[in-house]
Amino acid sequence: MTQVTVNVLVVEDDPDFAESLVIALGIRKCHTDVAGSGEEAVRKYRNGSYDIVFMDIKLPGKNGVETLAEIIESSPDARIVMMTGFSEPALLNTALQAGAMDVLRKPFKMRQLLGYVDALPSAGS
Repeated sequence: MTQVTVNVLVVEDDPDFAESLVIALGIRKCHTDVAGSGEEAVRKYRNGSYDIVFMDIKLPGKNGVETLAEIIESSPDARIVMMTGFSEPALLNTALQAGAMDVLRKPFKMRQLLGYVDALPSAGS
């Protein structure tokens, strides 16, 4: 059984939290890139090939929901899980309606995040 590398984009403006996600994703041998803003996320997504994106809703400049919408517009099959430490029902609903797979509420357990990676079709190959 050959393990397929899962390519992940983490969009998070808190460098310490982003680093902890990269470490956790390393447990699953994921190749992980980090973007610190919505604009950087769109650029990296367009220039890369990602199996899944974990994106904070609160970002400098373009917020996570705007970034999600821009990525989904060009890649309707993109798998994006939003992350938030805030309870803004309208914004969360907008994200889900725009195509987010789910919303992880901070603080969350890393096994919740890794569950999305484990559930990818390519992860079990």
